[in-house]
Amino acid sequence: MLIDDALRKFVEIFQNSNSSLGIMKYSNTKLKADKIDLPLTGEILYFYDHMILEDGPIFGGDLSIDVIEKNQLKNILDGWDVNSEWKDSYIIFADRAGDVLFCDSSDIKSPVYGSVQMKMYKLTDSLSDFLNIYSKLIEVEEIEFCGDVVDDDFNHKPEYLLRIEEELNKNLSSKLFVDNFMYFFFG
Repeated sequence: MLIDDALRKFVEIFQNSNSSLGIMKYSNTKLKADKIDLPLTGEILYFYDHMILEDGPIFGGDLSIDVIEKNQLKNILDGWDVNSEWKDSYIIFADRAGDVLFCDSSDIKSPVYGSVQMKMYKLTDSLSDFLNIYSKLIEVEEIEFCGDVVDDDFNHKPEYLLRIEEELNKNLSSKLFVDNFMYFFFG
């Protein structure tokens, strides 16, 4: 199963990262948890059924995201219904400095979107695709660049951005997704 492999890799990278905070573990068996009145289906349901998330997990340095714990899913959605484009099937699973990553749970693959100031951009066709590419980008940041991704003026190093874009082009299905990904993470 693609989502299972993606989750395992995502957790492995999180646990090996020096910049990770909080707790993130993978469970081979479905976790027992209180039912949440949200339309969790497909890959996003599998994510929350198999991920142990505690203490507000934060993943990545320059590419950091705050992964939303299951018991916070309902709270994070407060206020999003004022956006006319927002659907009840959207589930926010991560935050990045006030911008969010969310899945459309009406699709079994749980495509991932980024929202910057409530404007939405599709990033991947599935949650497993997002987890795979995000894991690769963290490896680029932490292993290839040792976290040294900005210059003395805190601007991203061009070689880092080129390497990120190269990895996105190798792993994403369209140029639009590459552009949207770059915009979401780098403005």
